[in-house]
This record gives sequence, structure tokens and C-alpha cells, in this order.
Amino acid sequence: MTRILHVDSERPWRGGQRQVLLLMRRQRARGDDPHLAAPGEGALAARASKEGFPVHPVPMRGAWDLRAVLALASVMRAIRPEIVHWQAARAHAIGAMAALIERAPARVLSRRVQFPVRRSVGSRLLYALPIDRIAAISGAVREALVRSGVDAAKIDVVPSGIDVAPGLSPARRLELRAELGCADPDVVGINVAALSPGKSHEDLLRATAIASRRAPRLKLWIAGEGPLEETLRKEQRTLGLDGTVTFLGFRTDVEALLRAADFFCTPTSSEGLGSSILEAMAAGLPVVATRVGGIPEIVEDGRTGVLVPPSDPAAFAESMVAMAARADLRREMGKSGREHAGRFSADRTAEGTYVVYRAALKARRRLTV
Repeated sequence: MTRILHVDSERPWRGGQRQVLLLMRRQRARGDDPHLAAPGEGALAARASKEGFPVHPVPMRGAWDLRAVLALASVMRAIRPEIVHWQAARAHAIGAMAALIERAPARVLSRRVQFPVRRSVGSRLLYALPIDRIAAISGAVREALVRSGVDAAKIDVVPSGIDVAPGLSPARRLELRAELGCADPDVVGINVAALSPGKSHEDLLRATAIASRRAPRLKLWIAGEGPLEETLRKEQRTLGLDGTVTFLGFRTDVEALLRAADFFCTPTSSEGLGSSILEAMAAGLPVVATRVGGIPEIVEDGRTGVLVPPSDPAAFAESMVAMAARADLRREMGKSGREHAGRFSADRTAEGTYVVYRAALKARRRLTV
């Protein structure tokens, strides 16, 4: 049995936190002992605790939070993990410093963002501290790390994974659409993302305004919450999209929403990989997305979806119009996407993570001999 301490610093429930919980479930299922150190008021801590995982509350108020460093070092001293797995940027900073205080086990970092490591002294110092292995969620993330001067020999690519949810009955599909103001002939695009900078929801609203002039049955659902919600609602009103775009807020039934929609759309300007895209493809949805980061590694342009340049609402609108106009295109791309998404299971992600763990343990043993 291997004891693993996952360290996650984020409070909202987003794709990264879902990945941590999916991984912890599989580690427990194979007889290992996963623990979580995270802010006690965070969504991941609450869900992990509810599922019976050992959760150690650590505030993690900032990247250089000395109190959090000492608290995490205390947790490491108490439970003696063989592997510590840092799951986010602040978790990495706090964990790396805690590892200087407490005799550290094998150190693994998951990197989920595609932008390069910052050039600040703090960031460069952070990556100079010992890391045994880095698990990048896509080739694009790996390349960004290498361009930043991180040792390529320490980086493995382990794509995010998904659990395939059960299908939705035709009756429930119609019922859910009706609840959200959509008739059966309407063509519904759906976006699932935090309403935060970088996700480019403004471009999505502008694209929808352009597309809806040519596709009057087009509707858009936006599922998610975040700091830009008020700004985006104002933009919705300015563009005259009150009857076309529906903000759904945070939802616990995303899988059902995906199966009630007709295509998935994401105009993001930056994306490490895109687990929400994988979930949409697994639900049988074709994808309209920007050609950024790791997205081209999961969306096959012309086969499972359409890729367009970032920051180009007009090009995005063209693809939305095509999706709205052609049921055959949605059907064929959706079928191909469902087959392709099967390659990105959470089980496969867990297996890839264990390969990283074994390499990290081997590297740590060499250093301590």
C-alpha cells in the first residue's frame, strides 16, 4: 500500500479538482491510501470528505503563505506519505517550501496550464527547488514548460481523464430542454467553464449575436460561475441576446445538460487540454473550439469538431451557423467524438500517473542513497 498526499490549493470546483477526485477514487480502489491537504472550506475538501477520504485542512491563502507551509509540513510529518502530489500552482509553492522543512517523500507536480512559467525570481526559484517528476496534461503544456527552461527529462505527458456518465432518456432530454426554455426544433450550443478571464466568453456572446441572425433557432447555454458574470450579463443585454443566451450558473447536472444540448462550444484563449471538451465528446456532442493549447490534441478538426482561430468571433459564428444548420454534421461528428473520447478515460489517466509515481520514487531513492 502506498500513501499519497495530494495537495490542492483551489477553493472552487473546476476541472482540476474533478481530476484530483477521480484519481483518488482509483487509488483507493487499487488498495492505496490517498490523503488530501486542501483549504477546509473548498469544494474539493468537502467532496473528498463526504466520500470518506482523509482530508487535512490547510488554508493556503497565497503562494508564499508561511502558516500554510508550516501546517503542510506538520501534515507530512504526521502521515508520512511516500509520495506528495502537488495539484496547483499555489500548492506547488507551499508544498516545495514544506518539503524543505520536513523530510520529503517523492515529489510530483501536475501542470494543467499552457502558459510558460513566469519570469519572476520567485517562480524561477520555485522550479529550481527539487521536483522528481512533472505530469503535464498535454503536449502543449509540456512544450511551454520546456520553453521556460524546465528539464524536459523530468516531464511526462498524462492527459486528463473522464468518467462516462449514463445516457439521458429522450423524454428527460425534452423535459430538461423545456425547463430551460428550449423547444425540440431549437439547436442548443452549450459552454461549461468558469466565468473568468481567459475563457473568452465575450467572444462567445459576440459570435452568438452574429450567428443568431442567420440561425434563428440557435440557443446557447452557459454553465458556470465566476467574477465576470455581471459583466457578461450586461454584454448579453447590450447584444440583444436575452431570448437566445441563458446563464445557468453552477450546476451539478452538467452530464445531463450535455446530453440535452446539440453541440459544445468553447472560445477560450488558453487551455491546457480541456476535460469539459472530453466530457462533451463522450456525451456525443460535436465541438466548436479555438485552436489553442492542448485542444488540437483532443479535437480532430473536421472529424469530431471544428477548430477556429482564437479571438475571432466572426469565424466562431460561421461554425456555430454550420452546426445549427446541419443535423447530419452534428450526428456524424458527435459519433466520432464519442468514439475518440473513449481514449481519455480516468482509468487511463490513473495508470499514467502511476508510471510517473514509479519514476519519482526511483529518482528519490537515488538521491537518498
